[in-house]
Amino acid sequence: MRDAETRAEEILARGRAFGESRNVCNAHWYSDVVAGRLVGAAAVAKLHADEQFREAMDAARADVERMRREGKPPQGDCAVEAKALSTGL
Repeated sequence: MRDAETRAEEILARGRAFGESRNVCNAHWYSDVVAGRLVGAAAVAKLHADEQFREAMDAARADVERMRREGKPPQGDCAVEAKALSTGL
């Protein structure tokens, strides 16, 4: 489970960096970024309180783990996504 925790930390750090960049680039006021964080946190909390959402997440997690065990590579635009994510922002 350490990989999932590490990935979650990376995603949160990327979100914080993006929010900070909105201030640096003068695209949003600080209060906009803070409000966005609060709305995002509230939406995630609401989703995690929903039984259907948790069941869907559990099913998706099981699918991913099954595909990893079977050695099946990801499908889709993974090369494009990897390139976009490699920007280091």
